[in-house]
Amino acid sequence: MPDTYAANAREVIGKKVNILRNDGIIPANIYGRGIDSVPVQIEWSEARGMLNSHGRNVLIQIQIEGETQARSVVIRDFTRDPVNGSLQHIDFFQVDLTRKIQADIPVQLTGESSAVHTYGGILVQSLELLHVEALPTEMPESIQVSVESLEELESSLTVGDIQAPEGVSILTSPDVGLAQIARPRVEQEADELQEGEDTEDVTPSDDSEVEEEAE
Repeated sequence: MPDTYAANAREVIGKKVNILRNDGIIPANIYGRGIDSVPVQIEWSEARGMLNSHGRNVLIQIQIEGETQARSVVIRDFTRDPVNGSLQHIDFFQVDLTRKIQADIPVQLTGESSAVHTYGGILVQSLELLHVEALPTEMPESIQVSVESLEELESSLTVGDIQAPEGVSILTSPDVGLAQIARPRVEQEADELQEGEDTEDVTPSDDSEVEEEAE
């Protein structure tokens, strides 16, 4: 059962919402396919608990005072003050539990690569978010991918190597790189130095030219 959070209908709009923020109330909006946007407001403590417990696109319920049924929503976005980091606004997307939605969810690398310990390799994650599709009730908060199969330097994982959770379809191209084991920096610098020496132009000195002419 999704967690339920309380909200109130909001009449204050525009720049006047700063009055709400000063009183510890966070303005928010609920929108969705086929419905009008609904302005609401949430107590700061309620909003903080919500964001601490759930990431974007995770199914929750918003119970608006005066409505008989809670709304099934996901957190689509939220904004913070660029100076002090305080929460400014939350956008909710109201979902139909019978229809799939698309979302970008985080990729979390788990486990340890033996190439890191054995050869001093550097684990580099090249993809942070996956574009996926699932029913709201089956949308994961993140997808975990083990790196234990990366046993050699320059070994890598692509999106095609990910085992998607049941009910989840990965829409990101399977050829997109996910993670790789890079060579140690010292080894990289040595290779670059060697390549520079191998490709360095050798220009004969003036003395050698004179000697050739003399012959």
